This record gives sequence, structure tokens and C-alpha cells, in this order.
Amino acid sequence: MKRFAIFMTALAILATGCSKGQKFTLEGELASAHFDPKTESLRLESDVLSEPVTIPVQDGKFSYTGRVERPAVATLKGVEGKASSKMIVLEKGVITFQDGLSCGTKQNDDASGFLRSVREIPKKHPGDRAATSEEAVQAVRKYVADHPKDPSAVLALSIARRFASPEEMVQLIESAAPAIQNDSHVQLMKVVLKNRTSRPAADSE
Repeated sequence: MKRFAIFMTALAILATGCSKGQKFTLEGELASAHFDPKTESLRLESDVLSEPVTIPVQDGKFSYTGRVERPAVATLKGVEGKASSKMIVLEKGVITFQDGLSCGTKQNDDASGFLRSVREIPKKHPGDRAATSEEAVQAVRKYVADHPKDPSAVLALSIARRFASPEEMVQLIESAAPAIQNDSHVQLMKVVLKNRTSRPAADSE
């Protein structure tokens, strides 16, 4: 009887361990997520996943359920067809896609709302790229400052690359909170940007 009680306790502990973390479901259609219609599978990668996950696509639709210890940025890539990838935030809830942007959970909704607002900036400055870039960079700087611990700030930084120079991007990253700077996506972004800024000096030698 004592052995049975120990066995049941061990099972309970194991079950509790397996259920830890935030359960998320990632689902959508290739069209709404803006992936190539020829895509047959997607690859999900994140620091909070033990290994990359391959998500099959059937009839243009995909779905995957998993768990993460904390909200974190992930990259979702199309394996076949035209190469494309997008950043999303893995967190508790159902994550879907609209107009190529992730939504359905707080972090993803926050990021998507911000990205949509940035998309409208060029309409305010038709033909004036300098004014567009200045306003977009300022908007990103404010969002990142207002969300010092949110993974959505990483997505905001990613869109800044469309408007900011490599030097401005490095400044944006270095002015971000440690939680944002330490994200692996941001660290890689910074390495690539610094390599770009160093090229002219290297070429002139």
C-alpha cells in the first residue's frame, strides 16, 4: 500500500511538471498570415522552445499547440515556396493572423496595433521619406521606452529597420531596457547592423 501511495504521488508530480507553463495555440491560414500558398510546412523557433517545431500545413491551414514558461518572441518561417518569415510572441492564448500580423493575445495585439499605426505614417508625408522616417523612428523609440519588459517591443524594433539607418537602429537598441537588449533576436539584429556600419571603414582601408 505504501509503495502504491508513493507511485501515485510520483505520477501526480510528473503530471504537474508536464502541465507547467503557458499553453498557447498558433493557428491560421497561409493567406491571412501572408505566406506563400505553396508552403507545405512552417518552422517555429524560439529561445523558450527546446527545439525548432515543424508545423504541417493542410489545405492552406495550420495549427500547433504548445507550452512556454514565459511570453517570448518567436520566428515563424515558411519552409517551402517563396522564403518568408515573421516575428510573433508566444504567450498564453490563441494566436491567429490578420493581414499578415499576429493577433489574438495581448502582446500580439499590442504589437499589431502599433505596426498598423506605423504603416499609416507614410500616408501623412507623401513623397517625403525623411519626414516619414523621422516620425516612424520616434514612434518606435517611444513604444520601446513605454514597454521595457514586453516582447512586443522586439517586434516594434524589427519594423524600425524599414525607416531607420543602421546607426539609428543601433542607438534605438542601445537605449532599450536590458530585457529587450538581451533578447536573442535583438542581439542578432545588433550584430548585423554593426557589421553594416563598419563596412565603409573596412572598404576604405
